[in-house]
Amino acid sequence: MNKMKLLARTLTGIMLMGLGQSVLAHTRLDVPTQTEGTRLINNIVIGHSCSDTVRVIGTSVVFPNGLDSTILVDGQPHGGSLSDFLTNYGNNFQLLWNRGAFDAMAEKKDSNGNVVGFWVGGGPGMPSDLNVATPVRLTAAGIEPTSCAQNVKISVSIANICEITSVGDFGREGVVDLWTHNNLGTPYDRVSATDDGPASFTITRDLVTNPLPSSCGGTGVTVEVKPSAAQINRDMPVVIDGQQIWPLP
Repeated sequence: MNKMKLLARTLTGIMLMGLGQSVLAHTRLDVPTQTEGTRLINNIVIGHSCSDTVRVIGTSVVFPNGLDSTILVDGQPHGGSLSDFLTNYGNNFQLLWNRGAFDAMAEKKDSNGNVVGFWVGGGPGMPSDLNVATPVRLTAAGIEPTSCAQNVKISVSIANICEITSVGDFGREGVVDLWTHNNLGTPYDRVSATDDGPASFTITRDLVTNPLPSSCGGTGVTVEVKPSAAQINRDMPVVIDGQQIWPLP
C-alpha cells in the first residue's frame, strides 16, 4: 500500500512538473536583458512546436522600428519619440548564419537598410519534442543621458510557422504559434486574455557611467516599445525575391 501511494505521488509530481514546463515553454530570448552600449551574441529559443505532432518549419521575427512604434512610460503613452530615451536605436539586431535547424534565412530591412526582423525556414526544422535556438547579435542602444529612463523594454514579435497557409487558417490547431501582442488589430495578434506574447529585450541603464539626472529625484522610469499594427502587417510576412511565401496571399 505504501508503495502504491509513493508511486501515485511520484506520477503526480511528474505530471505537475511537465505542466509547469509547458506553461513556461514560450519562445523567448536566451538572455533577455543587456546593459546599454554593449554587444551580445544571443539566441531566440523556440520552447515548443505548434502542437505535439508537428514540426516548426520556419520562424518570422519583427523588432519595433522605433519610428511609428507605441512608446509607454511607466505604462502611460508617451507623445514624443524614442530618441527621448535612446540615443542610437536602429539596426541593433543582426541575424547570424546557422543551418542547424533551418537551411534558409534572411534579414528584413526598412528603406534605410536597418534590420527590422528576419525569417528562417526550410531544412529539417524543429521536432515537436525538442527546442531550437536561432543565434542573433544584439547591440544595446545607449540610454539618453538627460532622460529618466532606467530601462527600456523592446517587445519582439515572433511567429513560429508549422504549416504554410493563409491567415484565415491561423485559428486551426498546428498551423502557427504566435508570440505577438494580443491587441494591435492585426491578423498576427495572439489570442490571449493578457498581452503576454512577445519576447522582451530590455536595455538597462549603466548607472555608474550614465547616472540618473538629479531632476529624476533618484527614481527612474520604465519605458516600453511596441511595434505598430502597420509595421507588423508590413514586416511579419516572409517575402523572398519579391514574392510573399508566408502567409499565402
